[in-house]
Amino acid sequence: MSSRGGGRSARTRPQRLARRRAETQGFDRGGSRRSIFRSKWLLIGFGIVGTVALVVPLVLIGGNSGPAVDPNQPPPVRRTVTEPTDIGAVEGKPLFDAPPAMTLDDGVDYRAVIELEDGVVEIDLFEDDAPIHVNNFVFLAEQGFYDELTFHRIVPDFVAQAGDPTATGTGGAGYTLPDEQVGGDIAERLTLDATGVISMARSGLGASSSQFFITLQPAGFLDTQTFTAFGTVTSGLELLEAFEPRDPAAQPPAPAGPKIVSISIERATPATQTEE
Repeated sequence: MSSRGGGRSARTRPQRLARRRAETQGFDRGGSRRSIFRSKWLLIGFGIVGTVALVVPLVLIGGNSGPAVDPNQPPPVRRTVTEPTDIGAVEGKPLFDAPPAMTLDDGVDYRAVIELEDGVVEIDLFEDDAPIHVNNFVFLAEQGFYDELTFHRIVPDFVAQAGDPTATGTGGAGYTLPDEQVGGDIAERLTLDATGVISMARSGLGASSSQFFITLQPAGFLDTQTFTAFGTVTSGLELLEAFEPRDPAAQPPAPAGPKIVSISIERATPATQTEE
């Protein structure tokens, strides 16, 4: 057969339509093989763009998670927060306007029992030779003023000092105690030149209040400063001698010293002394 239409195949029109339908079967609605390839590459393009859109922010977030580190700079100092040191201060202790009125009974022997966490210290009080100081100590003890306070100043081979609610060496009971007027034989009996003697601490003449100290070695050189001894330890001195040193002015502050659980007062009459 001869060709027609400028080289068109000799197939009839129905044959050509049938062939085209066969070629385009199974592809998109565009009706040609080229259209499906366009759709395929378009979908691939959208997929790449979407992936980049998700990855780039993640990269930026990861890259900006912290400041840049300069290798030439020292590492930052990490500061740790520590709890303040418990120095043994006790709040809520009463403050009095004046020294206590004299309430000692005649003919009664007064003794103090200091209960520590590790044992008991017993003290014979000199109510006849130093009644002002003994009366003051008895009053504060029976008010519970000394309960839970600590020995805030401990100097080995010298003294152990207590009676300050602030545990700093500056606190008291709110008043100042007048000096004891002693002389002659009484002054000799009230010497601090012995171990285990109890006396009131003070910041100056006539400035005693609630703080007291107990000698751990003879301290006769204090006699010239008119400190008044008002008792002596009869048992438990070894507990005081075992105390660790403590300076209330130390920096950083020293931990709390040994605690006084309580101080109780015992009274003995000549009759009870005979029974003992």
